[in-house]
Amino acid sequence: MSADSDALHTVQQLPGLTPGEQQYLLAVARGEGFYGLGWGNPPQPGLIADQTHALGLTGTEGAGSNNWGAVQGVGSNGSFPHLDHSADGSPYKGIFKRYLTPVEGAADVAKVLLKSNVRAAIAKGDLRGAVYAQHDNRYFELAPDKYLAAVKKNYDILTDNLKWPILLTLTPPTIGETIAAHPLVSGFLSPDWEPSSSGELSEVLDAADRYLEDDDGKV
Repeated sequence: MSADSDALHTVQQLPGLTPGEQQYLLAVARGEGFYGLGWGNPPQPGLIADQTHALGLTGTEGAGSNNWGAVQGVGSNGSFPHLDHSADGSPYKGIFKRYLTPVEGAADVAKVLLKSNVRAAIAKGDLRGAVYAQHDNRYFELAPDKYLAAVKKNYDILTDNLKWPILLTLTPPTIGETIAAHPLVSGFLSPDWEPSSSGELSEVLDAADRYLEDDDGKV
């Protein structure tokens, strides 16, 4: 079996995950060290290698760690050092968890990754929303759009390799769907409606703007 199919078999052993959550976990873990298999690959000559060596590291310290999500800390089998970067791009020596088994590593990253706001976005099939929720939870410091591009690329590769049903997309709701989700009358808000949050109001007003910008006037 391929690494992707092996990883799918692993996450299917985790209790309580929906198919969409399994897919999202795999798309993230594929990019965060290739299901723990990528830690043994030394960095190619260049900036990353230079930064790694400047910290006194080889870049292969995480081989066999079963760390699926670049999860930092001390795991059931200890820890290992590896290059990481702060929000401003400064390199530092991070301490990452080492696990006894792939299932254990996958379970830990699922616990860290699949917070309630991420799961809510996944339940809607919203890949972008899941990534931005993940960023809100401080899982990563990279610009969200850059992280989203990486997750989407891996999701597409997994879709091609595993032939799974597409449960997560970047396609936003249509204007008609957005308007239907709110009590609107022709072209504007009903007089008795009040937003439950500033975010909801912004969503409705953005939908109205997009509608008005449509040359055909079609929702």
